[in-house]
Amino acid sequence: MANIRIRPNGIIQYDLCVFGVRFRETSGMPATPSNLKKAKAVLKRLNAELALGSFDYKEFFPHSKKVEKFELLVRARNPAIAEPYFDTYTEAWLERNSHQWKNSYLKAVNSILNNYLLPAFKNTLVDAITLKDVLTLRSQLCALTNKDGKRKLSNKRINIIFVPLISILHSAADEFGFPYPLERLQPLREEPSDPNPMTQEEVQRFMAAVPSQWYDYYLIRFHTGMRSCEVHGLKKDCVDFNHGLIRVRRNWVAGELTTVKTPKSNRDIIMTPTVEAALKRAVEASPSDFVFTNPNGAPLDTRYINRKVWYPTLKKVGLPKRRGYETRHTAAVLHLAAHENPLYVSRLLGHSSTQMLYEVYAPYVINAARKDGSAFDAMMARGE
Repeated sequence: MANIRIRPNGIIQYDLCVFGVRFRETSGMPATPSNLKKAKAVLKRLNAELALGSFDYKEFFPHSKKVEKFELLVRARNPAIAEPYFDTYTEAWLERNSHQWKNSYLKAVNSILNNYLLPAFKNTLVDAITLKDVLTLRSQLCALTNKDGKRKLSNKRINIIFVPLISILHSAADEFGFPYPLERLQPLREEPSDPNPMTQEEVQRFMAAVPSQWYDYYLIRFHTGMRSCEVHGLKKDCVDFNHGLIRVRRNWVAGELTTVKTPKSNRDIIMTPTVEAALKRAVEASPSDFVFTNPNGAPLDTRYINRKVWYPTLKKVGLPKRRGYETRHTAAVLHLAAHENPLYVSRLLGHSSTQMLYEVYAPYVINAARKDGSAFDAMMARGE
């Protein structure tokens, strides 16, 4: 049963008793006649749902710190419910699936669960989660901002956050025979991030300014287009000087040596004379089984190399700040601008097809190769 009372400060308060436990929640409204009328309407609906046993604390007081206390109380009163609660089912789901994931992905999933999904649905029966609940959470994530007022989470990041939830609810719906609630859930529209490759002149300026101990490291990145994790996971046993090949077989991710990103990423890169000379110097200088290491002889970390070398060198030569990953985009554009076979470039990068080369890099290749239609114009003028 619930009542309303007026606090000494004149604010309307809801006073309710559920399962023998007393809860008090402020309305935040001063006790004016119109506000009292609103509060009584809420009270009427609240008591009706209490009587029917359908009262949901979170629906009435979504921002209350007592939501979890109420949900734990409900769980304790209903130990024999057939369908499990979200946190219980999620634990079982993780046990069934985690063996097929890389440790880095498992860490990412656990981070999403602990930071976003479990706080929202932990004490909810898995078959009681609705599309409305999920859309409400998504709206809340979209509204999160940093101190500068910019959005904290991009649409892409929010879509990623919901991937485990979709999988969990699909699995639970199949297992317990209830309708899958997210059939009509559409992902948020993602704005593609445009590449920001460097020009040949910018690469030359960067390489002239980069500290000498990192010259060969960046030469390899600009010439081969290898991903950061691939270069950092490159061990000496995968540098085949006899056959002139770099065998890309491993990634270094989150302090761990793993398999490569996709089957196509598992590839052999033909060494050019320039790349071969750089690798010979790097292999000879490295005190480790890894070709490139930090000053302590440990495998390189992407944050370390960006913070210590990449960004400072860009700043030193007056180039705009861009991601370290742009070395890969730069390699793709400059190889195509040099009229390398697109199939060769696609294999160099470990792409599954040449489609991405045309869709993503074409405008940059036109600029890099200065192909603006003038050659065709000149040919037509000559009557060829």
